[in-house]
Amino acid sequence: MPQTGNAFLDKLLEQTPEVAAQPKRGQNYNFPHKLYLKTDGEVVRLQGDPISESYYRAKGYHLLNDQAVRGQPKSEVDQWLEDEYPKVLEEQVEKASIINAIRRAMQHDRNVSVPEDGWEELTLEEMRDVLEQVREETKKNIRVIRPRTSKAAPPDRMLVGVETTESTSLEAAEARRRRSTEAKA
Repeated sequence: MPQTGNAFLDKLLEQTPEVAAQPKRGQNYNFPHKLYLKTDGEVVRLQGDPISESYYRAKGYHLLNDQAVRGQPKSEVDQWLEDEYPKVLEEQVEKASIINAIRRAMQHDRNVSVPEDGWEELTLEEMRDVLEQVREETKKNIRVIRPRTSKAAPPDRMLVGVETTESTSLEAAEARRRRSTEAKA
């Protein structure tokens, strides 16, 4: 055993085993991410290992259950992803469209008096009211332009988390996945 020159540390080093053993606690890596509801009402995807999970719960986050509870047709995760998230996303898109319309109006008419900050605290109805005020102030019909959305098929659940680059398209990744499952069969 190496001598450190400190009697206490030397005594502790003598008590340690020669070969360090890996503790037997199960999987300690590659935990999937889980959905948490933060205290401000935002749902986020965070680390799902037991240590992080207890940390987030101690912070007051609610872990969305991925198993359906008795009496409920869907789990909390499925209800969020399939029912609630599309609604939240639609509201965010509409808010962004209204903000962009107001900013375009401000570019064309410098006399429009709209605050630059504080948009994130406004509800959708309050934003619509601000847009109406700007329309009345400018006496112009300000159009809200919505972004175009693609009506593509939902992605394959097996490809969730698979990154594709310009050299690797989604179709090529899907073809590789099919070939690998066919080779295993």
